[in-house]
Amino acid sequence: MGLGEDLRLLSEQVRKRQAFIKGEEATKQALILPFIQALGYDIYDPTETQPEYVADFAKKRGGVMEKVDYALHLKGQPSLFIECKAADAAPEDHDGQLARYFNATPSVRLGIVTNGTRYRFFTDLQSPNVMDTTPFLEFNVLAFTDRDLDLLRPFTKEFFDASSIQGHAEEIIFVGKVTALINELLRNPSESFVRFLLTEVELVSGRVTRSVVERFIPIVKKSIQTTLLDMMTKSIQQEIAQPNAQNAPAPGPPSPAEALQRAAEAGESAPQIETTELELEIFRIVQKQCAESTLKQTIGYKDSTTYFGINLGKVTSWFLRAFTNGKKKSLVTRLPTEQAALLAPGFEVETAPDGLGKSRVFFNASSDIEKLRALVLVAYEEEAKRQSSGTTEGGATSESTPTP
Repeated sequence: MGLGEDLRLLSEQVRKRQAFIKGEEATKQALILPFIQALGYDIYDPTETQPEYVADFAKKRGGVMEKVDYALHLKGQPSLFIECKAADAAPEDHDGQLARYFNATPSVRLGIVTNGTRYRFFTDLQSPNVMDTTPFLEFNVLAFTDRDLDLLRPFTKEFFDASSIQGHAEEIIFVGKVTALINELLRNPSESFVRFLLTEVELVSGRVTRSVVERFIPIVKKSIQTTLLDMMTKSIQQEIAQPNAQNAPAPGPPSPAEALQRAAEAGESAPQIETTELELEIFRIVQKQCAESTLKQTIGYKDSTTYFGINLGKVTSWFLRAFTNGKKKSLVTRLPTEQAALLAPGFEVETAPDGLGKSRVFFNASSDIEKLRALVLVAYEEEAKRQSSGTTEGGATSESTPTP
């Protein structure tokens, strides 16, 4: 299995084991060693995964030599330290302990503090061989996205390069700050941002005063909303307009390689669409659930750059749209919000954005789809009824362009 599959399996195991784990040693055995193994390191080879490592300049505290819980060795020297704490401990309370080991070992440029659930990654961006006071990356095995997996991948055994740790750390920090800044500017345009736009479009003659900026702030917000909506609408329209958009009925989804080849044959830009393992897992679960229905309609899927649609043979007959790329994952259905809320107790449900569907249900992992069986079946059966009656949501015939 790949990194994503291994960590999703581990995530499910952690959920089951967490309540029964007491103390640091149990946390190491049940939670942390499986994580190290998922990163590709041999936990049974002491020359690669060395427990109770004594740093060169470790000090005795109370007559006992301090030891780091695990030192991962690459090319014969320690390259990564892992300091472990009990599952119910807050890892941030023990950053200083890791710092002492880190500072004493020049070959180590990466340190991790963890309680088996949360992993805090440190390096020495500010001063060489002196561990930074704040982590450049935090990974939660119970709640991670595909982007989190991409950020974690450089620290696996296959891709680990001690000399490039700082570069990875700087990139992660920079991208995070720029992303947060752009999100904030799109939601709440700053005065300097509005001034920049007014200068670029040359809309205002003369000096751009504060009163001019205040007058244009709501206009800029409206322009941003219009632009984002237009981008989303065009993406959806392109999916509907694709001549080869219909999915051939099949017992299971095509492989990623087949999907890429089909995209190339259709003249699409393959790198723009990547069907993830999470999306395929959602499809498999939904496919199994729908097989329990008496309607016995064959389902298919169509991936896009913004969402993963599950349908009854053609993209216009969709009944679920999975959004898995953002921090909050969600399923969009054609069911009214009130009905979806009744079918998904315990889940956050809201009205879907205009043009995407009617209701949106938020979830954390593919395992949550199992708990949404009632929602999936009703959405599936309602769409099957619409398809067989030849009508869409609005009551038009199936020959009309349906609401996406």
